Amino acid sequence: PTRNAGFDQEQAAVCAVRACGDPGWADRGVTPEFQVQIGSLPHVLRRDRDNFPAHHGYLRADTAKVAAWRERLAALGNGIKIGISWRGGTRNTRFFSRTLALNDLLPLFRNNRVRAVSLQYGDCAGEIAALQRDHGVTLCHWQHAIADHDETAALIEALDLVISVQTTVAHLAGALGKQAWVLLPAVSEWRYMQSGDTMPWYPSVRLFRQEKLFEWGPVVERVNVELLAKTDQVRRGIFRPNVIL
Repeated sequence: PTRNAGFDQEQAAVCAVRACGDPGWADRGVTPEFQVQIGSLPHVLRRDRDNFPAHHGYLRADTAKVAAWRERLAALGNGIKIGISWRGGTRNTRFFSRTLALNDLLPLFRNNRVRAVSLQYGDCAGEIAALQRDHGVTLCHWQHAIADHDETAALIEALDLVISVQTTVAHLAGALGKQAWVLLPAVSEWRYMQSGDTMPWYPSVRLFRQEKLFEWGPVVERVNVELLAKTDQVRRGIFRPNVIL
């Protein structure tokens, strides 16, 4: 996916000097006061969980794009708008343990107070078509929104909730401060910690872990229970989505 200038307009600037392979950099008026390897910054700045800010998102999507996506999502009808990503990684990054079949998520799609859209990158047209053909479930997929991080960020911001496996979508949602539920394999990447249901980097993200490798059924069941509770909150006026049920 591309990352366009619009996504960076309100972000803080970071200046760095690359000394490797450029011995003349010091002759150009650059006088560093401190020096640190970038991989050592967490050791200096984030020594324990108390050092992580309780932020509400440090990235901001383009407001005009967000408004356009909210209008488009509203056309899907009443209900909580959730974004779904069910595949993550590559052959070299444990794709086999991080990925669900789209059909595994059928319990979520059968909630008539939910309108689901795809946030899945890669070729997923066949799976989405099979979901419609075999189960009568429509999952909207807008490829241009997935191919450009500007649009992906705006779409995520316009949603009420993101449900994802461990992949880029989960990190982008967390960076935007969007509520996200992440489904994890029994042995997850270090960024998701070894236990618990939270991440220090993203306060808005909640983790749902496998108890046994490759057994996604109990994970989806727990997520579905929480989703049913959330739609009930909407019905009772406790939770207010972008479009009221």
